[in-house]
Amino acid sequence: MAAKDERVRRLIYILEHTSSRVSSTALARALGTSERTVRNYIAEINRSGRHHVESSKEGYRLKSTPSATQNRPATFEAFQDAPSAACEHSATCSTASRPNRIEAHTAPAAKNTPDARRDYVISKLINEHAPVSIFDVASALHVSESTLSNSVLPHVRKLIAPFNLALECHDFQLQLTGREHDKRRLLGSLAIRNASGYFTSTDTLKSLFPAFDVEGILNKLVEICQRSELIINNYALNNLLIHILVIIIRLQSNNELSEREDSTDVDALVASFSQGEAILKCANDVAHYFETEFGCPIPANDFQQIVLLIALSVERYSYDELTFDKLANLTGYPFMDHIINIAHETADRYGIARFDDAFMLQLVLHMYNVYQRAIYRVSYPNPLALQIKTDYAPVYDMAVYFAHRFSGAFDASISEDEIAFIAFHIGAYLERTATPDGKATAVVIVEQYHDFAQQLVTDLEEALSDELSVIAVMSCDAFLSSPPGADLVITTIDVPVRCGIKVLIGPILNKQNLRKIRDKLALVLESKRRGRAHRFLKQVLRRELYVRNMQLSGGPDAYIDYLGSLCKARGFVDDAFVRDVHLRERVSSTAFTDCLAIPHSIDSFAGNSFIAVLHNDAAIPWGRHNVNFVLLIGIAEGDMGYFRDTLDIIIELFSSVDATIRLLQTDSFDEFLEAFTGDL
Repeated sequence: MAAKDERVRRLIYILEHTSSRVSSTALARALGTSERTVRNYIAEINRSGRHHVESSKEGYRLKSTPSATQNRPATFEAFQDAPSAACEHSATCSTASRPNRIEAHTAPAAKNTPDARRDYVISKLINEHAPVSIFDVASALHVSESTLSNSVLPHVRKLIAPFNLALECHDFQLQLTGREHDKRRLLGSLAIRNASGYFTSTDTLKSLFPAFDVEGILNKLVEICQRSELIINNYALNNLLIHILVIIIRLQSNNELSEREDSTDVDALVASFSQGEAILKCANDVAHYFETEFGCPIPANDFQQIVLLIALSVERYSYDELTFDKLANLTGYPFMDHIINIAHETADRYGIARFDDAFMLQLVLHMYNVYQRAIYRVSYPNPLALQIKTDYAPVYDMAVYFAHRFSGAFDASISEDEIAFIAFHIGAYLERTATPDGKATAVVIVEQYHDFAQQLVTDLEEALSDELSVIAVMSCDAFLSSPPGADLVITTIDVPVRCGIKVLIGPILNKQNLRKIRDKLALVLESKRRGRAHRFLKQVLRRELYVRNMQLSGGPDAYIDYLGSLCKARGFVDDAFVRDVHLRERVSSTAFTDCLAIPHSIDSFAGNSFIAVLHNDAAIPWGRHNVNFVLLIGIAEGDMGYFRDTLDIIIELFSSVDATIRLLQTDSFDEFLEAFTGDL
């Protein structure tokens, strides 16, 4: 069963990423199953020979792990090809000029992998125009019809649903239904998922369509785009090439856009570009290549789609030449002013300094491109979206708020991929302009010799004035007789230090000495940041808002409503706040890691800051994750400055397998509080 496979995978992951032995009780809680089942899983793992799990009275640990080759997840590369029927609906090109059979696949080699089963079904159905026998699919996967229906097909439906596609089953026949446009979107997403560039994106397409020279086609498309001299950034180029590649592959398998998908006036769009002629030339070069290579022209609707994709990938201006007046000529002043106002609202809400003009120029241009993609319904997948969401959660949350305000102002739907691109911009800006929250204090120990001592202190203050406050300059004897308290003791003499962090430097502040001070200073400032968050978390975690093992039907909404009702009963929030939490969840799931969801509001503030905790032994399906902890967070307006650090530290904590195991083993509020705050 797929659920069992996933639990075994998760069990191995936990043992691989924990530094101590893990008890069967802790593993059972982490996996949402019984201790007996855990023992059975471990016996199966050991029998397989790919891993060996040691057992003792202290618990389990992984003795050895397989090689990278053995442990590599199954992909489409494991599929073998077999013939399928050609399309009968193409009127533009004769089937003689195209491969008349798209090769489907037999069962994946790693047939027990849930993802491999799901992807096999998708590849089989997307290549077929006629319904496919459920018995044939089950036989190819070496599973029963009930396993296929109950375990595999639900995963298929979940993956295709965002693309407006449906999996229909009538009289034991399966068929993928929906528009050709949406099937292409699905293929593009599959290609780019977990890829870092267009040459790594092709592996999926090569496995899906082994009859085609995918790499050869891609190399030619790269050459055409580079020859065009259009300014296209790497992410846009990656997406553009994959989308055009998908179009060519689908056309070769006799899958055309049967009609215009919308009322898009592509000619008017291209006319608005100063690079309009270059865009059309690039599209014509692609069409000429297709006709030369495959012996038939690209149909008009597909050609228009290629023009649209190229136009929406082009940078209209280099960032270096941007001015607000030049930008307003493109976007119009109302659009530009809206974006600037939303950016100011975002900065104010999250308690950061307002963005500077250079950043605003970049952001306005980026959001205009986002708006163009939204109105023309072209969305480019972001292969790093999930990583950004997990690793940079506070920045991602700012991007969610910005996207929410943007969507409301312009009636435009913004995907999680686009939100992640916005987070790119915000995160890069914050990293570039970061200033410490409060200074560290320092004592400088240096012997008086001419003006060396004064020069050393002057150099320190000039180099580190924003981060460091020198509270005393002392000789060695004076410090040893009466050492003042400080975060850092910067000394030219190796003296014993009882309080603070010692940094031993030479009497002249060179680059090496300054680097040593900065390294220690970063540790001090991080410790201060964590200390503030630690104190805040202790204040907002409340015994009366802690719940253990509450099973509800209705998915994430039911748990948000339940925790919200506890907070409403104590006067912390109102109905509008809870509705706002639901809105935030609809914009982007708040399950940032395995085991943890952090629902919170997108606009509203709480009357009093709080964290309501629900800890379940049985995992709760939440977006792409299954979670055991739901932390409903409410922040009062005056405490908003704590939110970013609080969110960052909570997600960092739950990203540790060791810390998560300790939290899963807790059974009361006091145990949870000790494990939660003790690891900060």
